[in-house]
Amino acid sequence: MLFLVIAVMATASCGSSSVRPGDKTALGDGWTLQCADGGQIYRATVPSTVAGVLYANGVITDSDFLDDNYRNIDRTQFDKPWTYTKQFSGKGMAGKHVFLQFDGIGYAADIYLNGTKLRAKDTTFGVFNRYTLDVTDCIRQSNKLEVTLERARKGDLNVGYVDWNPRPVDESMGLWRDVTLSVTGDVRMSDSFVRPQVREDLAAADMAVSTVLTNLTDRETEALFKGCFENGSFEVPVRLAPNESREIVVTSAEAPVLHVDNPRLWWCSGLGSPELYHMDLQVECRNSGISDADAITFGIRNIEAGLDEYGHRQFVLNGHKILIKGAGWTDDIFMRDTHESIERQVCLVKDMNLNTIRFENIWGKDRYVYDMCDKYGILALVGWSCQWEWEDYCGLPETDGFGCIATPETMDLAFSYFENQVKWLRNNVSVIGWMTGSDRLPHPDLEPRYLEAYARLDYRPYIGSAKSLVSELSGPSGTKMEGPYEYVGPDYWYLDTRCGGAFGFNTETGIGANLPQIESLRKMVSEDKIWPPDAAIGRHATASGSAMNNTRYLEATIAGLYGEAADLEDFVRKGHAVDYDGTRAMFEAFRANLPRTTGIVQWMLNSAWPSIYWQLYGHDLVPTAGYYGTKKACEPVQLIYNIKDACVYAVNETGNPVAVKASFTLLDAASKPVAAESRTVTVSDREPLKVFNLARYRNRDSFLALKLGDADGKPLTDNFYCLPARWNTYDWAKANWYLTPIVKYADMRFVTRLPAANVRFETVTDNDGYRVTVTNDSDVIAYQNILTLKDAAGNLIAPAYWSDNFFSLLPHETKEVLCRTEGGATGTVGLTHWNQ
Repeated sequence: MLFLVIAVMATASCGSSSVRPGDKTALGDGWTLQCADGGQIYRATVPSTVAGVLYANGVITDSDFLDDNYRNIDRTQFDKPWTYTKQFSGKGMAGKHVFLQFDGIGYAADIYLNGTKLRAKDTTFGVFNRYTLDVTDCIRQSNKLEVTLERARKGDLNVGYVDWNPRPVDESMGLWRDVTLSVTGDVRMSDSFVRPQVREDLAAADMAVSTVLTNLTDRETEALFKGCFENGSFEVPVRLAPNESREIVVTSAEAPVLHVDNPRLWWCSGLGSPELYHMDLQVECRNSGISDADAITFGIRNIEAGLDEYGHRQFVLNGHKILIKGAGWTDDIFMRDTHESIERQVCLVKDMNLNTIRFENIWGKDRYVYDMCDKYGILALVGWSCQWEWEDYCGLPETDGFGCIATPETMDLAFSYFENQVKWLRNNVSVIGWMTGSDRLPHPDLEPRYLEAYARLDYRPYIGSAKSLVSELSGPSGTKMEGPYEYVGPDYWYLDTRCGGAFGFNTETGIGANLPQIESLRKMVSEDKIWPPDAAIGRHATASGSAMNNTRYLEATIAGLYGEAADLEDFVRKGHAVDYDGTRAMFEAFRANLPRTTGIVQWMLNSAWPSIYWQLYGHDLVPTAGYYGTKKACEPVQLIYNIKDACVYAVNETGNPVAVKASFTLLDAASKPVAAESRTVTVSDREPLKVFNLARYRNRDSFLALKLGDADGKPLTDNFYCLPARWNTYDWAKANWYLTPIVKYADMRFVTRLPAANVRFETVTDNDGYRVTVTNDSDVIAYQNILTLKDAAGNLIAPAYWSDNFFSLLPHETKEVLCRTEGGATGTVGLTHWNQ
């Protein structure tokens, strides 16, 4: 029987050994990699993939990503096994229990330690399985660890890049997640978990702390399970039978230190501070001291996700309804992401005013990306990829609308994956829910196992699919996945009522091509192939076999809206306008239509390789025009032009009412003022407020400038629109999974006819970046001013966090823009604009 003793935490004596029970060492550096048939030995780090190691050693180079060169990489070299080898010291480990932990193996492995075979590939396979190997009897003073890998084959449940980019040439073969060496005493601690529960009034919270204790001896053992949290501690005596493994759970009823009054709640970005807590755990054997230790960083918050009155999935954080505003993540094609690049990407998400990342694949070489979501207040929506739901991607036959996981063997593997990954991520407070299906539902023989395990292991919302599907077991998903994935105009999001438009929870959608900035594009395609667009650029679209795999639709869109592009610069300039307006409108429409909207996820956030499709920033971390359109659309308080009713709405998602001064200026196609008005209003949280009715100005080519200030008139943000006399005409009856055809484009040629504008700028160094003042000295609008920061070689510096970009200036208007860099990066500020 368990009982509680409140005590001061004991400290472990180091003794004479440098290795102490509870020590965990990531075996990251000092590996080698060699093809099993001999040949060159390469230096390697772990986590990595074989292709990633070859890139680091110069075998695969940046030129392999140029044009369509990627398809010429020799894939047959990965048909052979490859062996990772690591030498490490076992000094000080005698008399202790030693374990090797493999967090991710791609795809099957034979594992040897000092010549002893620990695991065979017929039982050691599957990318999302985690393996803990007791190597106590194999450890020596000097040790040699060898892992011989075979890649995933057709029909294996591998990590999935689907059609987002070409398949990795090595099928992600490698030790793609951490390998860790841990040392314990006679009792081992695993799967530690802190589960918070917040009182409805948010005034108090209670925690339950659990861990699995395993007696590694063949004798009965007495131990103390200890925890240290904030300024208090607890300890629980435990008696374990020989070789017994048991989950220990301590609640606030037993340990008052686990009750917190007025907790520091974790909030997502835009609503509050993402507060975090820390807890140290230990297990101490009665006669031998500290046996194992763990440290957990966690947050206290409540998360729910029921169905609203319209049947839409509604997430509620700490009692507050939130509109999910996010984008879909992918890892680098060779899993070369670093902690530095990951943190920068999460910072880019926050900079765009988004609050969510969708991880359709449980991405990440380790938990760092989720730790960064915890740190910066970014919600993480995780789940399985459609990689396993379509025969073309998985290689297994599809069955009965439930995808390719349909045999006892594949269901056992998927279930093992699920248990492993839920345990792996459940201490990350940013994780708000699990989607066990993407385009499909789990097989009805598999989902009961998912539900049973989830109820036992976690507490967050469970969602059966990212699509509008109904499970007999878990009920309706409350989500939708009806496209588009290809270009639709800004008006689409307001007009559509049956597909991707602004209602419900759209789990993945977007306008297709998001052209990178021209400096990035020139690094993807050779100069002699870059214009006119041909297969070289098209290879950097998606890898879909049916659509979105070339530039033809983007070319037609540009021609239909603005007129055919005259050259590369014109193509990129018009492509940026298409991207900015289209992506911005998607997010704006979902905000303007609250509360009928509950979530919008841009497809995608980033790119696995140099790409022209589905990205808010490029593979080089340089933002697209859509990045700045998103940032503008998602300002916490903003003015939005609703195309459907030609009215301007004030939106507010700060959690509190806000008093603002709103104004508009309407100009004709010649940049002459037509109308202007200002008024002070109070905007309630999540209640869009109609501020101006501009319906009488419809059916004319116009420019609309919106400005928003606080109650004292201090500027908060602005917005700018090009409004055509007529919008697009859609063939609604022919809408399909990836687009709604446009039969007649809006005529935006009045924008291309803007006379040249004279724009100047001044730059002042300011703390960790630059302060740039941009002035339009002309009598005409200066459209889409693009600021850049380049190094001495002319490369765009990334990341460079611009407070605004791709912005327009009214005649004789001045705007101050801030640019923040990292690590003291300096460069030369440049400016281009549409009508220069």
